[in-house]
Amino acid sequence: MDFGVTFPSKITDYNLVMLAEEVGFQQAWFFDSQMIYSDVYATMALAAHTTKKIKLATGVAVPSTRMAPVIAHSIATVAQIAPGRVELGVGNGNTARLTMGLKPLPLKKMKREIRTIQTLLKGEECLHDFGGNKKLIKLLHPDHGFINLKQKIPLTLSAFGEKTLAFCGAECDAHLSWNITPDTLVANRKIISESAISSNRDPGNIPTKAIVPLAILKPGETIESDRVLRSVGPFITNLLHVLCEWDEKLLPADKTISEHVKQYKKYVASLDPQRRHLMLHEGHLIFTRDDELKYLVSEIANIAAMIGTPASIIERIKALEEKGLTHFAFQITDSPEQEIKDFATNIIARY
Repeated sequence: MDFGVTFPSKITDYNLVMLAEEVGFQQAWFFDSQMIYSDVYATMALAAHTTKKIKLATGVAVPSTRMAPVIAHSIATVAQIAPGRVELGVGNGNTARLTMGLKPLPLKKMKREIRTIQTLLKGEECLHDFGGNKKLIKLLHPDHGFINLKQKIPLTLSAFGEKTLAFCGAECDAHLSWNITPDTLVANRKIISESAISSNRDPGNIPTKAIVPLAILKPGETIESDRVLRSVGPFITNLLHVLCEWDEKLLPADKTISEHVKQYKKYVASLDPQRRHLMLHEGHLIFTRDDELKYLVSEIANIAAMIGTPASIIERIKALEEKGLTHFAFQITDSPEQEIKDFATNIIARY
């Protein structure tokens, strides 16, 4: 199992990426959400400049907030600083677009954008549709020190729905999921494998990776401890945001928290429709707003994050590995430096 750490992109956090590299993490992921975090590529570039071996990945870049050719050139620019250790995670914008009051990018449009990115990163030319105006494009100066296309830049797709998973198996380099369970992992791998085989690809070359909200219990703590609930608070509210904004068919609410979700949806419905998307995402995966503190309860925490003793967390990660997970990345929250050290000591060193 490879281990990673996931950051809300913050331009000054390169020191935390240096720490992660020092204590044994193989990869660092950076959120791309322009309305709430620093620029993802600027953040990655500083991290690339101050590290030597840790892999750096967008988690995830969103076509449409940047044009496909801009995304390709941006990740290839970071690759010039960190050759062979960048990865382009791509998704449809469940935060980057929702924070602007827009729906996630439709799969048809995302496929077209991804294919353009892949072609450009191969150093090839392609026709790209600029809002109905198709033009031939190519990255023109790959050998003059501006970008690096010499090493393959893998494209990893954040996928949850069946059609997106099938596209991942047919055309992408890896699959990225979030807070995945063993049962869901098995179901996802089945779709990816069947699609890969139908496309004459080896499913074993399309691994599944996961970003997982997490809290390691200290001696004497339980899931109801104040520190624990405070730490996973941003994950709790993120889950509630998702359950309000995603299609219920894609992510149905767990029955054990249905009443909490019902009350939260009433709260969201009471917000000014013109400003709802601004208010809802303030603090997203960073802090818990005062108006959401009452939702910091163990029932939601148990679903929103992986919480347990070091031994129990290792057991749960191994269960995911047995079902096909190859990379496990946890998300930092309120005490990032300590969380990185604790995970390295309690999980990586004992795994």
